Amino acid sequence: MESEKFLKKTTGSQSVSSKDLLSCLDNLQSIGRKEFDAKFDLAEAGLRHGREVDTSRFICLSLNAKADYEQFKYGTMVLEQYLDEHPDSGKDLQGFRILVDRLDHAIRNKWSSWKTLLNDKKALKAEVASLEVRIEDLNKQIEQLKNIENIIKSREIGQP
Repeated sequence: MESEKFLKKTTGSQSVSSKDLLSCLDNLQSIGRKEFDAKFDLAEAGLRHGREVDTSRFICLSLNAKADYEQFKYGTMVLEQYLDEHPDSGKDLQGFRILVDRLDHAIRNKWSSWKTLLNDKKALKAEVASLEVRIEDLNKQIEQLKNIENIIKSREIGQP
């Protein structure tokens, strides 16, 4: 996302509240992928045209489980901008922002841990492959030693 202002200044009396955001999240938790995509696109278009009612809807949709990380981050930036432009927002919305920030932090930690696990898995696969080659080499050496042992035994049996 670009570092531009996402919200056009509005003079409407419609405000964003944590109660509305939480109710919206509850109402939309079971929507399907197509419906989510359509609602998100509609809210994003409204947001870009300065309809403040779409600000709340957009933030809500960006927090939906179907939102990808880019949509989530876009929504958090819109929330931040809204709070900057509406310093009179209630403490509940400020607290809501803190929860969203913690959620973002948890998501990033999860992804970082996942990436670390994937890297560890790659390294372990490479180590297993290397050990399998080593095992194969050792098995060949064991077979060679058994052959040598058999040759020595057959020579000993053949001697008077």
